[in-house]
Amino acid sequence: MSDKLTSALKNFLRRAFYNEKLTCAACGADVFADSYFCGHCLKTLPFNGGSVCSKCGRRIADDYPVCLECKAVMPAYTRARSAFCYEGEIVRLVKNFKSGKPYLAGAFAEAMIPVLQKNFADADFAVFVPMTAAAQKKRGYNQSELLAERVCGEAGVPLERGVISKTRETGEQKELSRKERAENLKGSFHVRERKKCAGKKILIVDDVMTTGATADALAAPLFGAGAAAVYLLTAASVPAKDENKVK
Repeated sequence: MSDKLTSALKNFLRRAFYNEKLTCAACGADVFADSYFCGHCLKTLPFNGGSVCSKCGRRIADDYPVCLECKAVMPAYTRARSAFCYEGEIVRLVKNFKSGKPYLAGAFAEAMIPVLQKNFADADFAVFVPMTAAAQKKRGYNQSELLAERVCGEAGVPLERGVISKTRETGEQKELSRKERAENLKGSFHVRERKKCAGKKILIVDDVMTTGATADALAAPLFGAGAAAVYLLTAASVPAKDENKVK
């Protein structure tokens, strides 16, 4: 049996017969509460609390209106928020989530729901960042879709699957600058149900916000279809570049 099939079988058996909350999603310790994380990890994981940019929602060093990056180039989306900072143990968990451990969607969703309820309670419906059919077939699932299913299902926000699609592959973005990412993603998303977007406040659900280029690339066609607001909710976000400069 191939490694991919073995991983898929393990994930199926875990969902079917194993309570996801029996052990901590981060350290593996026994959990004796209704949570995906043990008490120790809940205290040590990098939750995105404290001062955040009012626009992109990334952690900043002090309580000022927007981070230097947003001040230099204001994002197209209305505003964004995330549950965790993309650092430490969260980096490992996100990578695991994207590479064969889809059941971690529940752990991230648990932390994302309060953020949604606090910041985006007025959202009319949600969408997830789409993948091309080829890319999804290669990975086996769309991690953004899994997050959206868990978050929206438990928060009571309608999830619309056919509103927007990805029209072409865009390649790896890890080493690209914000400008290069924006150019790489330009025109890669298409709104299929424009009437559904008119006058609506739309929430995008994704795993990580790095530069915000993906959210901008999605926001542009959604606003073009008449959306009143475009929000972004992610499991984690990379702290603003100026976070360590201002103390």
